[in-house]
Amino acid sequence: MSSDQGLFVHQFELGPWDNFIYFIGDKATRSCAVVDPAWDADFISAEAERLGVQITHILCTHSHFDHVNRVEAMLQRHDVPVHMLGEEIDFSGFRSENLMRSRPGDVLEVGQDLRITMVHTPGHTPGSTSYRIEGGIVTGDTLFVQGCGRCDFVGGDPEIMYETLKTLRETLPRETRMYPGHNYGTRPVSTLDEELTENPYLRHPSVQAFVTHRMEGKTAGTTLPDEPDWP
Repeated sequence: MSSDQGLFVHQFELGPWDNFIYFIGDKATRSCAVVDPAWDADFISAEAERLGVQITHILCTHSHFDHVNRVEAMLQRHDVPVHMLGEEIDFSGFRSENLMRSRPGDVLEVGQDLRITMVHTPGHTPGSTSYRIEGGIVTGDTLFVQGCGRCDFVGGDPEIMYETLKTLRETLPRETRMYPGHNYGTRPVSTLDEELTENPYLRHPSVQAFVTHRMEGKTAGTTLPDEPDWP
């Protein structure tokens, strides 16, 4: 495949909680979706200009403040649709003039060649979404490098998270590149194969063992993240 065909993933970090923002785009047209625009809309727009790409969609993995707090500011610069799963909209009450109610399995076309599939991955929140692309998946706060999202905030459920991670573990090819929502691990990007070896949350033999580990020292019912989603 030549350098002007296929997809590209551009990852950069913003904010006090080490959030990763992504441009997922089509090389041929330089069109891209921005995933979880937060903290600095000016920087995000300037980064798109620096790379010579056009933002055509906004994708939200979930509704927590540190992942959506610059959606409206981005819309002032880029009049584009905002995609979030209906389950997350109903849970959170998130509103935006350009909001599109998406469903699990929906496929978003960007440019000529890029297809992004919306995968329902609840556990951190009821409507958490991962975005499947060729050879990779953007996991938001569902799966981190050597960790996974907290389940003690309102809407979190460790038993559901266990089932979500189990499904990802059993259905994704081992070479799948995993792009997390925060820079909490030893490297910014991983693969499922590496996570199966190094991530303790993917190695628990039972839901009971997972819940005990995930909820240890946590207080269920926290309303907003007063601290980062540390693994």
